[in-house]
Amino acid sequence: MLKFSMLSAGRGSNFEAIMQRIASKELVAQCISLITPAGSKAIDVANKYSVPVRLVEGDNLLSVLQSENPDLVVMSGYMRKISESVLEHFENKIINIHPSLLPAFGGKGCYGMHVHKKVIEAGVKITGLTVHFVNKDYDAGRIIAQAAVPVLPSDTPESLAERVLREEHNTYWQVIRDLAKTPANRL
Repeated sequence: MLKFSMLSAGRGSNFEAIMQRIASKELVAQCISLITPAGSKAIDVANKYSVPVRLVEGDNLLSVLQSENPDLVVMSGYMRKISESVLEHFENKIINIHPSLLPAFGGKGCYGMHVHKKVIEAGVKITGLTVHFVNKDYDAGRIIAQAAVPVLPSDTPESLAERVLREEHNTYWQVIRDLAKTPANRL
């Protein structure tokens, strides 16, 4: 069974969507920890599903992850740069979800509502989400999966964000499921 650590500093909605799929047995995996800064709303999700919480403070992420030794690190809403030492130690074992079809609307400064504002300002008709491996460059790791979401003429950044997030909840757990079926040496 795939054992993963969740790395989140946001409100935890993707974390909750993944945990719901584990609870319903649609996803056969175990979340061994939530790694988060103090005060994260994702802690409430961890408590709801009895997932141990590990607080990340300063630059202790590597030691926390090494003590957990997960098969996979699943990022969502974690806005801190991952150090090269963590990336080297967990190469091809850290995934992230981004609210656009990368490489469009990615990179430093492109996160959350900023992405949706840029999508609308650019006048594109399709956006979506991308799940990718994390490397040293923001949003530039190998793409694992993408899902498209139409941009409607009436969209505001908020309405678009809501639809993209619904698709994130539908897609992210499936990527974890598929990675759980992949031998570790092929990730």
